[in-house]
Amino acid sequence: MYLTVSDEAQVKLTPYIESKTVIILDLDDGVGKYSKMGGCSLDTSFRLLILNQLQDKTDFDLTLDSAIGAIYIKDYSKRYLDEEMILDVDLRLQVFKLKGTSGTLDGNVPIVDLRPEKNE
Repeated sequence: MYLTVSDEAQVKLTPYIESKTVIILDLDDGVGKYSKMGGCSLDTSFRLLILNQLQDKTDFDLTLDSAIGAIYIKDYSKRYLDEEMILDVDLRLQVFKLKGTSGTLDGNVPIVDLRPEKNE
């Protein structure tokens, strides 16, 4: 599986990317250490989590290749993804959107920076 990150999305991600940054495309389904959403939501909701290399990422055991490096996902979330996915920016709303060959999967993918040194 491959995630194309548009030029606009790369520009928006640049302030978050450092040499020890880990990027996670999280299916926010209430499962795992970083998920706060309940399991009864009817929407398929993704988030971009920003971690450092020392933070726990054991819930994310599969990676997507991309031009900006490996992006971690929960292995079972791949059932929602097409073989070729695109992370783009809605230019009008300035939010990330995740889409594939079958259409838009999530029209509002927020960035959540969970690095401890960034939240102090």
